[in-house]
Amino acid sequence: MSTAKIYPKGQITIPKAIRDATGLAVGERVIVEARDGEVVIRRPLGVLEFEPPETGRDALPWPQAREAARDERSERRARTRTG
Repeated sequence: MSTAKIYPKGQITIPKAIRDATGLAVGERVIVEARDGEVVIRRPLGVLEFEPPETGRDALPWPQAREAARDERSERRARTRTG
């Protein structure tokens, strides 16, 4: 268990030990839920939980963004299995 401070804009820092234990990486999207009076931070269960990317000059079209998310998740799972 670790503690974290909530900053004025509602931001928190996930402690390094927790990030290391869960494999969370910088820039990774997570789902934040209120569940039974607790705040739960978890990885999306699948690509359908991802929000479409913001539009803009460098944004990928949604089908490509979804495929990139699938590839990234597969790579992360492979790294976790190999240690």
